[in-house]
Amino acid sequence: MTSISRRGLLLGASGAGLAVALPGLPALAQGAPVRGGTIVASMDLQPKSLDPIMGDAPTSDRYALIQMFEGLLKFDVQGNLEPSLATGWEWSQDKKSVVFKLRPNVVFHDGEPFNSAAVVANIARVIAPGSTAPRSPDLADIAAAEAIDPMTVRIVLKQPSGAALASLAVEAGMMCSPAALKKLGENFGRQPVGTGPYRFAEWIGGSQIRMVRNETYWRDGADGKRLPYSDSVILRIIPTTAVKMVEVKSGGVHLVDGVTPRDFEEVQANPALKLVAVPPGIAQWMTFNVSKGIFANPALRAAVNHGIDRNVLMRGITRGFGAVTPTWVPPTDWSFDAGVPSPSLDPAKVQAFLKEGGQPNGFSCKISIIQRDPDTQVAQIVQAQLKQHKINLEIEILERQAWVPKVLGLQHELAIGRVNVPRADPDHVFGPFFGRAAAQNWSGIKDEEVFGLVDKAREETEQAKRKALYKDLQTALNKNNYYSWLFFREARHVARKELQNIVLDSGGAWQLAESWIAKA
Repeated sequence: MTSISRRGLLLGASGAGLAVALPGLPALAQGAPVRGGTIVASMDLQPKSLDPIMGDAPTSDRYALIQMFEGLLKFDVQGNLEPSLATGWEWSQDKKSVVFKLRPNVVFHDGEPFNSAAVVANIARVIAPGSTAPRSPDLADIAAAEAIDPMTVRIVLKQPSGAALASLAVEAGMMCSPAALKKLGENFGRQPVGTGPYRFAEWIGGSQIRMVRNETYWRDGADGKRLPYSDSVILRIIPTTAVKMVEVKSGGVHLVDGVTPRDFEEVQANPALKLVAVPPGIAQWMTFNVSKGIFANPALRAAVNHGIDRNVLMRGITRGFGAVTPTWVPPTDWSFDAGVPSPSLDPAKVQAFLKEGGQPNGFSCKISIIQRDPDTQVAQIVQAQLKQHKINLEIEILERQAWVPKVLGLQHELAIGRVNVPRADPDHVFGPFFGRAAAQNWSGIKDEEVFGLVDKAREETEQAKRKALYKDLQTALNKNNYYSWLFFREARHVARKELQNIVLDSGGAWQLAESWIAKA
C-alpha cells in the first residue's frame, strides 16, 4: 500500500476555527475587518434539507448549516472540544451523564429564547423512537435530556460513550427553534431557524441559498462589534469544477468548495486567487449491493477488488496529492492501522474468484455514479482496468437527487461515492454507514459481527481499546468485500484574495461569520 502522498495529506489539522494557513499555503487573514457586502460561495451539492438532522450529505450540508446553526459544543483547531452554546460541562463520576451550563442571552432567529427547555426539545426530537432522520444515529448513546433549571441541562447516556460529546458538536447536536419546529413541521427544512450568525432568507431550488445577517447574534468580532462582518451570504449550487473555476476567476464567486488536484497549479499561478487548505481529505470508494443480484456473491465482489490497481488510479486522479490506505481511515487519524488486511491488484486471484463465483469467463454489471468531478474519471479508469479481467462495467451517470434514492433503495449493482474524513469521531463515519440503524447503508449489509463492532467501538471510552475495535471492524468489512476502498485525495478550496479570514470547521466547511471582503 502507498502510505501518503509526496506533499503529505493535510488530514491532521482536524478541528474548528482554522484561521491560519497550513504549511506551504498563503496566510488567510490580513488587515482589519471590513463590514458590509455579500460573500458569494459555491457548493457542488444542493442539500436535501436545511433541517440539520435531515440532510444526507454530512460536511457538504455544513457549508450552509453552520452559517445558521450552532451546537452546545464545537472543536478547536487541535480537535479539542470547547464551549459554544454551552459555557461548560461536567461529567458524572460513572460517566453516564453530563451536565451543561448554557450560554445566557442567546435567542433564536425567530426571537424565541435559547434555554434548557430548547435543548431538551432538540435532543428528544433526535432520539425519538422510530426516528428515520439520517443524523439520529449520531446520538444513539443518549437516553434523555433533563432540564435542571432554565440554564442548566443534564444529558443522560445509555452507557459510557467515547463518541457522545463529539456528536453534540456536529449536525445531530445543532439547536433548532422548538417553536419553529412545531409551527413549520416538515417545512422546517425549507425555512430553518437557528441561533447562528446568519438567518435564512430564501432557497431557489437548484440555484442558490441566501442568508442575511442575524442582528441578535451573541458573538463579537475582532473590532468589538457583533458578528457577522458581512451583510449576507449567498451559496450557489455549482456541481462542475470547470464552471466553479470560471466563476471564481471572473469574480462571480469569492469562494468555491473542493476543486480537483489538476486545478491546484492554475490557482497558484493566478495572483487573484489562493488555495485554502482543508483539514480532512476526501475518500473515494465503491459500494457493492450485497443484498441481491450479482454482488450478493462474495466471490465476485472479491474478483472486482483484486482487479483494481489502486496506486495507478490514485496517481491518475490526484496527480500525487493522494494516498491508498486499507479503508477510508486516513493515516493521521488516531484510529488508523496500516495492518488492516486489504485487497490489492492480483490477476491470478481475479481468475480464481471468477471461477469460484461461477463466472469463469467474466461478467457484466452496471456502476451508478453521481454527475460530478472526479467520479466520472474514476469510473472510466476502473472500467478500463476491470475490462482486462473480462469484467465489463456499464457506467450510469445520475444527478445526485436520483443517485441517492436508487442506491439507498438497493436498486444498484455497484456505485461510486465519497466521504470527507477524518470526522470528529470515527463513529461519525462508521456508524452512519455500517451501524445497526445506519441511515446510509449503501450496501444493504446485514452482518451482526459488523453491527456489534460498531456498537462496541462507540461505547468504549479508552482510546487504545477503541482503536483495536476499529481495526477489527475494518478487517471484517474487508474480509467480506462489502466495499472497494479506492484512494484518498487531498482537498482544497479556492478563494479570491479579497476574501479574508476564512475559518474552517473540522470537516472543511467554512464558517463565514468572521470572514470579510477587503476593499481594493
